Amino acid sequence: MIDGIKILCAPVQGITDCHWRNAQHEIFGGPEGYYGPFMRVEHGEIRRRDLIDASPANNRVPHFTPQILACQPKDAVKMVEELVAMGHKFIDINLGCPFPPIALHHKGSGLLQYPDETEKLFKALLKVPGVSYSIKMRLGWDDPKQWREIVPLFDIITPEQVVVHPRTGRQQYKGVLNLDEFSEILSLCHYPVVYNGELKTIEEVMRVKQILPDIAGVMIGRGLIENPAMLCPEKATADNYCELHNRLREAYTEQLNGGEHQLLMKMKSLWEIYLPNAPHRSLKAIKKATSMAKYNAAVNELFYSLEL
Repeated sequence: MIDGIKILCAPVQGITDCHWRNAQHEIFGGPEGYYGPFMRVEHGEIRRRDLIDASPANNRVPHFTPQILACQPKDAVKMVEELVAMGHKFIDINLGCPFPPIALHHKGSGLLQYPDETEKLFKALLKVPGVSYSIKMRLGWDDPKQWREIVPLFDIITPEQVVVHPRTGRQQYKGVLNLDEFSEILSLCHYPVVYNGELKTIEEVMRVKQILPDIAGVMIGRGLIENPAMLCPEKATADNYCELHNRLREAYTEQLNGGEHQLLMKMKSLWEIYLPNAPHRSLKAIKKATSMAKYNAAVNELFYSLEL
């Protein structure tokens, strides 16, 4: 919490898995709660890696919340029942994923243009006892006013909070943040509303709270991946940044079984977001690395340069 503002860590597919969440919390800290990337059902079964990632035994962070990808009711119920069996009592529903391969199948933000399907999903989830929900959403899929037919449906499942990214799914992560529509949701929604989108400094968090004083908190994704010390500047040291990286490399070395190439691709994906202001030469060398030996050399050079 910063000056009374609740801070949550957003889920980012492919990055903020349990290894990243644990490392960020233990080395840097800051968020009061962490949300997992969405679980999904493929070929009738929940992906095994999603179940592993959501296991309470693998999460050492405060207030971890697993997330399901909004989809066919039977698949959503299947995921919720599995999570409840694990011991989870609070689950997030993803109505925000903007990527076309997901959204065009009436999932994530794509579901926002189908109120009837959304209603069926919410009613199906009521059948699972002992669980409460939150919702993470966009304004709509291709129209920033599509939320107007969705928000009244929240009364079906009475979410504990609603996290809103004020763009449409089609915008993905580009274009203007529509604060006018967000403000209307804030005034009309009966449930606590959390702001999510383009927060990369403490100053930006404070500015949003000043502009939108009635928000229940903020959720930060890319800002914390770029700089895990965003909320605790005193911990922004080369040693700490290096430790987070090394923990992830060690965890993925143990977890992945696809050989050096798979490990290399996994580690390089981190640097698509991590420490964008690090020396360009080192970042370029990391992205061009064709072996773990070359990758490790480039990473060592980068962290050495940060110490200078």
